[in-house]
Amino acid sequence: MEDTYYRWLIQSLQDDYLANNYQKLLSKLYNTDFFWELEYDGNRAADGVYLREVFAEETGIRHGVKKIDSGAPCSMLEMMIALARKTEHDIMFNPMYGDRTGQWFWVMIENLGLDNYDDYGFFGEKVDQILYVFMHHLYAPNGYGGMFPNKFIERDLRKTDLWWQINAFLEKNYPM
Repeated sequence: MEDTYYRWLIQSLQDDYLANNYQKLLSKLYNTDFFWELEYDGNRAADGVYLREVFAEETGIRHGVKKIDSGAPCSMLEMMIALARKTEHDIMFNPMYGDRTGQWFWVMIENLGLDNYDDYGFFGEKVDQILYVFMHHLYAPNGYGGMFPNKFIERDLRKTDLWWQINAFLEKNYPM
């Protein structure tokens, strides 16, 4: 059952290239708990955990999925997919382009530098280090080393929640 939920998460990205070439990275993200220090980033964790309810509603499977049954913490993968979905549905929705949830997820992967760790060049220790820097806000004040770098920002992004960061990032990089 756990595998069914994991596959559902990956399929929600609608990105076969990512799913086929980054299996080790996606598994690592799934097996890494999302840790947050800023209060409002707890909302990103709640969004990630909510995906379990969406899964249960869409599939009719309510029991047997470890993450759902145990009340496990939000994983990095769940948080990132939930943030990508929220970005698509709440900010960037445009029926002309279709569902770009996978695109927003890939932007986060690239910005973190995780796109360098496909199945042929995967180094778990380096991925752990990148995730540690991200979750502990040890990246540059302008966001470089994090998910949403912004060279035009005067605010210290290390002290700014992810929702604010992604909005500022999208405003500068994807004007509406």
